[in-house]
Amino acid sequence: SIAGGPSQAVKLTGRLLIAAALAAVLIWAFRGSEFQPGKLAEGLSRARDYVSQMIPPDTSELPKAWRALVVTLQMAIVGTFLGSVAALPVSFLAARTSALPRWFSTAVKTGLNVLRAIPPLIYAVLFVYMVGLGPFPGALGIAVGSFVMLAKLFAETLEGVHPAPIEAVKAVGGSPAQVFAYGMLPQALPNFLSHTLYAWELNIGAATILGIVGAGGIGFELVAQINYFQWHKVATYVLMLIAMVLTADAVSFQIRKRFI
Repeated sequence: SIAGGPSQAVKLTGRLLIAAALAAVLIWAFRGSEFQPGKLAEGLSRARDYVSQMIPPDTSELPKAWRALVVTLQMAIVGTFLGSVAALPVSFLAARTSALPRWFSTAVKTGLNVLRAIPPLIYAVLFVYMVGLGPFPGALGIAVGSFVMLAKLFAETLEGVHPAPIEAVKAVGGSPAQVFAYGMLPQALPNFLSHTLYAWELNIGAATILGIVGAGGIGFELVAQINYFQWHKVATYVLMLIAMVLTADAVSFQIRKRFI
């Protein structure tokens, strides 16, 4: 017990130091962000004014909002599909449990981290300059963002699979591609599908935000109505967005329930 006493004291001191450091970081972050609850309370009254101007929603805008909603959904689907397809082989290159050298996997992961540091909005702006306005650059921006995120998630999934099937394929002289196809992929597929569905749900929101930079869809129309102070029409677009997000969540849940 005497030997254990100092050890416990050292552990307790370490935990207290970590807690103090976390508290200091939180205080620093709140101060840097100029967090002011008083201003938030004052702003609630202005928010009520905006909401009151949105009631009732302008139902004459529904056909236009529906078309924009469909475009947004299409952007999210195309971007998620392209991103997931591109992420599949790259995730194998990034996984440390693959048949490739460790230094190579580390280099691939570093490259993914560099790409991940750039927000999808920046990619969308770049693609707008490259191919012009519309949903196409938006879908490309979503594809790049999905690729970076899913490649990382897929690689982490591959690193967590059971090693026995991998070793079995290696034992019979399997190539790296065969190790991936027969030793890793069958175990990882359910998680791959779950990650892809999660990315799709996120991309619906991302597709809306990308409308700000001219990428089309409901985000573009929503910003236009806000700029013209057409709050009744804004309400219509917001309600359509809410309906789309809830529907996407329900669809994703059913797919997970049936296949995962």
